[in-house]
Amino acid sequence: MGIESFTPYFSGIMLIIIGIYGMVKSYWGWKNHEEPVKKLALTLLISFGLFGIVGGISVFLTVLVNPDFWILEAIVITAGYLILANEALDILEKLKKPKKEHTKRKIKCSLPVAGIVKSREEAITLLKAVAVYTGLPILVIGREHPDEWKSKTEIEPDEYIWLTRIEHKKAVSPSSLHVLSGKVIGFIRENPGSVIYIEGIEYMLFYSDFKAVAKFLFSIRDVAMMEDAHILILANEDTLSPEQMAILKKEFEDVDVEKVLEKMVGPALFGVIPLRKRRELNAGTKGSKDGSGASEEEAKETQPLRREEATEERG
Repeated sequence: MGIESFTPYFSGIMLIIIGIYGMVKSYWGWKNHEEPVKKLALTLLISFGLFGIVGGISVFLTVLVNPDFWILEAIVITAGYLILANEALDILEKLKKPKKEHTKRKIKCSLPVAGIVKSREEAITLLKAVAVYTGLPILVIGREHPDEWKSKTEIEPDEYIWLTRIEHKKAVSPSSLHVLSGKVIGFIRENPGSVIYIEGIEYMLFYSDFKAVAKFLFSIRDVAMMEDAHILILANEDTLSPEQMAILKKEFEDVDVEKVLEKMVGPALFGVIPLRKRRELNAGTKGSKDGSGASEEEAKETQPLRREEATEERG
């Protein structure tokens, strides 16, 4: 058998192999991504099926059964090409749309450009105030699964990055600080004035030295300054050494939660009520673990009395 007679078989085999490989990759792309990537992956899956699988089978039918099967081969290859070309042109058309120019939002957030909070409770309180009273875009970087974090905090960030080595569409490995930096900087530039909250610094330190982590934080801090954004990190002496905290505090300032809230939402709601009392009232809505916390109904009843309590305290 000469090489000329072997060529059709080789072509058919290669088409089928390429088709299977392309369909598998496209399937995982469709499963792990969201729109518009999901739609593109589905288009590729169909195209590889037509080009590769059906096209390869058509080659064998043409050679082994009847030469007239070349018509089927021509149809499936043409169809696969048209589907793929149409999707590509559609994407190009969308990319041609003028890019929106971001106007810096004049909403007063009251957060510093770069701030440190020492407890997660304070950080969540600040993020809730940002979400409710400013509407600024929020990006969260955390160690918990995105759904678990949202459930615990009752905050729906615009974007969430999960620090983990597990493969997930929202995951970034803690050792890939360059990838993490690119995502954060991209979010800031697309959303001037946004708020970036980072927890899990101690987890990053398992995979990178403090110098690398500090460089990452300082680089996104500089971009935040240019775009009027805000970087908020969770860090304290329990997770970092005094020397490391001292280095961070040269670029990040301690956040006075009471003052920030007062400026953000006004003294009528926050300034006249001590932070300790607000925490007790918030805890009362859920009930304490030892049974001493107020019920949800009792907590609702106490809300109208907050202003009277504040007036008595002033008096």
